Amino acid sequence: MKYERISSEELLKLEKEFIDFLVVNGITAEDWVDIKLNKPQDAEEIILQFSDVVWESILRSTTFLKKMESNKAFYFKCDKENIAVKIVTKDDQLVKSASKKYSKTRELEMFDMIKNGCIISDGKSYKQLK
Repeated sequence: MKYERISSEELLKLEKEFIDFLVVNGITAEDWVDIKLNKPQDAEEIILQFSDVVWESILRSTTFLKKMESNKAFYFKCDKENIAVKIVTKDDQLVKSASKKYSKTRELEMFDMIKNGCIISDGKSYKQLK
């Protein structure tokens, strides 16, 4: 597993996509019922694979992240090869701007950032900072 398992609630919200995933992988509705009842470890593995597909899709379509702290805000732009950050104080003063190459794959690094408190952003704040 590359990322983390989506929650049961998230899986319910993505029911149509999960059904499509099962179909693409040759698993019929009857097969899925049988797997859940008789092979729970296989069912969990399928859900883990689907979770990776969901996360990969989200991360590939995301460009901007942000992280808010009590006295600073961090705005990130995640391009194909580099990640740029703009750090702003609580009174909206740009403190620092920097960029670096990814130390892992783009998506894995973004996932780690999300696990460490970043949230997906529309990028408006990042673009407004000069």
